[in-house]
Amino acid sequence: MEFTLRRSLQRGQAKLPGLHPENRNQGTDKPTAERVLKAFSKVSLTIIKHRVGREIGRWLTPLSSVQQDIVQRLGFDASLSSQLEFQNTAN
Repeated sequence: MEFTLRRSLQRGQAKLPGLHPENRNQGTDKPTAERVLKAFSKVSLTIIKHRVGREIGRWLTPLSSVQQDIVQRLGFDASLSSQLEFQNTAN
């Protein structure tokens, strides 16, 4: 994860902001796995099931722009978060 993310940042001559807890505005081009994982620590996926066990809905915490950038730089499609969600209103 670190290698892929760092290589992507290096290729784009970019820095990721918000990974330094002491200074959220400071960017880095060498993010650690620990800091990247901490950036996702508040993300949650809620799954609602019908009493017979069938899923009737899933909701994912909206991703911040930094989280979306990380996901894309790791090679995942931008629609990944929407693919994790669904709502079934049928009874």
